[in-house]
Amino acid sequence: MAALNRLSQRIIENFQETTRDLSLLAGSNPSSTPYDLSDDRLKEISKLLESRVERERLEGMKRIIAGISKGRDMESFFAQVVKNVVSQSIEIRKLVYIYLLRFASTNSDLLLLSINTFQKDLSDPSPLIRSMSLRVLTSIRVPVIQGIVMLGLKKLVTDRNPWVRKTVAGGLAKVYEMDSTSLPQLIPLLQTLLSSPSPLTLGATLTAFIEICPDRLDLLHPYYRHIIKLLVDADEWGQSVALGVLTRYARMMLEQPPNSGSTNPSSIPQPPIRTENGSNEKEEESEDEFSGIDEDLAMLLHFIKPLFQSRNPAVVLATANAYYHLAPSAHKIISQDLLVKPLLRLAGVTNDEKLGKEQISALTWDVIASMVEERPWLFAKHHQSFFLYTSDSASIQKSKLRALVALVDKDNAQVSIREFKHYVQFPESKTGEEAVKAIGYIVRTQPEVAASGLRSLMRLLKSQRDTLVAQAVIVLKSVILSSSTNSSSSSSLPSPQKLVAKLAKQLDGITNPKARASVYWLVGQFAACDPSQESEKKGLGWEGVELWVPDILRKGIKGFVNESAQSKLQIITLATKLLVLSPSASQLNLMSNYLFSLARYDNDYDVRDRARFLHALLKGVRDEKGSATPNGGEDEDGQEEEEDRGGVVLRREQVKVVILGKREIGDSSEKRQASEYQVGSMSRITGRKLNGYEELPEWTDDPTDSSLRDSEFENLQAPTPLPAPTPTYPIPPTTSQGANVIRQGISPVGSSPAGSYPRGITPNLGANTTAAKGKFRDLDAFLNSESESGDETESESDHLPPAPRAVTAPPRSAIVPEYDEDTSEEETDEEEQESESESEDDERAALYR
Repeated sequence: MAALNRLSQRIIENFQETTRDLSLLAGSNPSSTPYDLSDDRLKEISKLLESRVERERLEGMKRIIAGISKGRDMESFFAQVVKNVVSQSIEIRKLVYIYLLRFASTNSDLLLLSINTFQKDLSDPSPLIRSMSLRVLTSIRVPVIQGIVMLGLKKLVTDRNPWVRKTVAGGLAKVYEMDSTSLPQLIPLLQTLLSSPSPLTLGATLTAFIEICPDRLDLLHPYYRHIIKLLVDADEWGQSVALGVLTRYARMMLEQPPNSGSTNPSSIPQPPIRTENGSNEKEEESEDEFSGIDEDLAMLLHFIKPLFQSRNPAVVLATANAYYHLAPSAHKIISQDLLVKPLLRLAGVTNDEKLGKEQISALTWDVIASMVEERPWLFAKHHQSFFLYTSDSASIQKSKLRALVALVDKDNAQVSIREFKHYVQFPESKTGEEAVKAIGYIVRTQPEVAASGLRSLMRLLKSQRDTLVAQAVIVLKSVILSSSTNSSSSSSLPSPQKLVAKLAKQLDGITNPKARASVYWLVGQFAACDPSQESEKKGLGWEGVELWVPDILRKGIKGFVNESAQSKLQIITLATKLLVLSPSASQLNLMSNYLFSLARYDNDYDVRDRARFLHALLKGVRDEKGSATPNGGEDEDGQEEEEDRGGVVLRREQVKVVILGKREIGDSSEKRQASEYQVGSMSRITGRKLNGYEELPEWTDDPTDSSLRDSEFENLQAPTPLPAPTPTYPIPPTTSQGANVIRQGISPVGSSPAGSYPRGITPNLGANTTAAKGKFRDLDAFLNSESESGDETESESDHLPPAPRAVTAPPRSAIVPEYDEDTSEEETDEEEQESESESEDDERAALYR
């Protein structure tokens, strides 16, 4: 009768909940809903929480949870909420625990008043209450109760429900964060969780392992193969965590496979193929397809292969990362080529901001670009997949361009430079600049198309977009410097002096400060004239300097005041270089003196310091020249000051080495810094080291013995379902002990399934083979089998009848599965549960007669 009353009460509450927005039932005041968070409604919460009526207290808790969801500060009701933790209503207790989990860390003193209630709830029939009470206990940051918390963890670490054990795994990390000296007590609990046959606890357990003892990879030896077998059935985020842990374990504990890493398969010598007895060779290859590879590493790579088809992008990336760092480069079954198509499929998702697929695609393309830069042969066959589209975001276009640059070779040079010329016209300025850099890279590395790329760069100097002009000048600077040092590329390109002369003619049309500074620097670097060409100059210009150089210096001095600080520094450097090359030119001396006087009183202190430094550096050149300047008084004063300061005076040849020294063109500092981090990590994507980043260890030179990974979990496999049309059970024992097993919601099967045997007990499969085959023809029996303990298994196996008789399976409601989070309301009342269990015994006895 009491159960019927509670059922009617729940129906009424559900009806009120679904019709609360109707004005007919809610009245003229629509603010009667729990989501109304006005100040007047908040004042009523205290009265509702202090009420003796269960329905009013439930209403008060609903309003508090609604206020938390809306961002209101509900911490002032903490003392009143704690009182309701002893409520008999499971709905109220659920809401109370949700509230306590939110504010437990800041109100630990008040929570201590209800510590006995939390301990009592650890034995509650509902797995949800058990897990929530443990979460609250572990959230109390008071060192005094750490012993109580540890007892609760030890009690629930072997709980039959995997969700409770998952909460225990989360509590281990909290306890360790509170008291790191408890590590010796936490490791046995962690090992117990690692041996759990349920895949639901795998992710939380390995997360706790990373938080507690990430360097103790030796603890995973007996559970390595067990974890691999559970990996496919684990939750998605648990799979990504497990893949990271197993990757580190494999690098430190297993033998490195042959041809792993960045080894190009094309460089591996292939053995000659024999035409005779080809069938026999194929049979031998099929029998030993993993020869030469560590069996545990091959097992890992083979078992995680289905994860490439996961719906979670994090799992796909983690699987690709594992194959990238562990798999051999050439293998028929577990080669690195398997990661290419899943990554391209994941990167090609539609750009949908609501679903966040644009961010997923951008991150995936960044990871692919990093892989292509290190191992371009992996994606060489998919060159066209990296072509840009105008609909791509700026970050995706940048990553694709990085990959296309890394994939450039002799075969696709023509196609690549044609694509880059097209990408220059994209409206995104960043994309255009990266495309100009890509053209410069092809000009430097591919002599076949260098002339075409150079013409494109020169045409960009007349572009209306200043950013493209500036980038073209900077790229031309690198091309000129590389052509002056690389003889192979210079054969297909004009001489550096001619390129600089063409670039200097466009100086008036260049407005970008950085580009103008680059032009001035190039003019000074390549201003020297070949002594054999002095006769062709016919006495014009300055000795040792090209004919067109003085005009560039004149333009720089004329507009010196209006130039940027970068350009001013390079103009002063240009004058210094020309003085070293042609110290006897009188016009050059007059122009340089005027320039140094302008720089001496410039507003920018960098310009003043550079002018003072270079003027002092040229002291030895002026002494060798032995000619006086027109401003004799000032120069004599300056010489006297220099003589008073003392110091080392360099000769002209020494100054020439300092000023005209050659420079090498290298990668940018950002690219070098990003390449230091692991491929696929967030630190690699952001370009800086983030908290929690750990470098992937190198392959070990001393792999561990395979026998360390042999354990009782290796031979425990899930039962194979039989094609039976109707699920059947053996007849359960008629003893009271068997009836108790049925009352607990456990399958009436006599023993636990394979995979859930207690540690240290070897299953006897000789005498009860027939019973073992018929055990788990029902899915409910298999799910509930985890709750059986070893004692129950042994006792029930002793009472099995000699000739079991198959009967029709009871309905699902008669068997409580292990994975149900919520239990029925009858479990909350112990007295009624006992009375109802007697009636259930009578019904089951009649069923099995």
